[in-house]
Amino acid sequence: MASEKRISGIKAILSSSKKNVMLDEWLAKELVNAGYSKVKVSSTPKEALGTKVVIYAARPSLVIGRRGSRVRELAKKIEDLFGYNNVNITVLDVEAPELDPRIMAWQIERQLVRGVRYRRVGFWAINVIKNAGAAAAEITISGKLRTVRAAYQKFKFGDILKSGELAERLVDTAHRPVLTKYGIIGVKVSIMRQSLSEYLESLKGGEGEEGKGAEG
Repeated sequence: MASEKRISGIKAILSSSKKNVMLDEWLAKELVNAGYSKVKVSSTPKEALGTKVVIYAARPSLVIGRRGSRVRELAKKIEDLFGYNNVNITVLDVEAPELDPRIMAWQIERQLVRGVRYRRVGFWAINVIKNAGAAAAEITISGKLRTVRAAYQKFKFGDILKSGELAERLVDTAHRPVLTKYGIIGVKVSIMRQSLSEYLESLKGGEGEEGKGAEG
């Protein structure tokens, strides 16, 4: 009986996690012009008292809409499409948009669509990320960058991790397709807020504090 309850609980968690991922992907498309960053969902057991949805965006006013009309519309759609009960949405600004790969990819798209040369956009974006205090970053712009043939350009600074568990922990990445008059361009932004040495040092610090606590 206990094992059946555990299995049931695990299935519920997996189902909830999958639903949250689908919601995140849907919001990224629905709020494409609002600088959407991420969403956090919290529900009471069996959603008895409703579902709290927190949306982070670079332009919160576009998510909220005039007199809250857009946010009410979003809440209704989320209930209908994803089965959440009594959705209550809070919209928050992103504290450091320059360190958010989704928002930076969106900013790059806006520049490219306006016709700004991709090299200028790439150098501008990488400098914005660097000046915001990131440890490392890499931007890749690829596709029909010129009228004749496809091209590939990379902009980077610092030593950014490419793979492995540490890369998954320390590197945030966003992909964004951009439709220009030349065709579709792929934009990939990877940002590493904390360097590997800083991260490892923070782990040592945490172990030291635990050791002191154990001694006390």
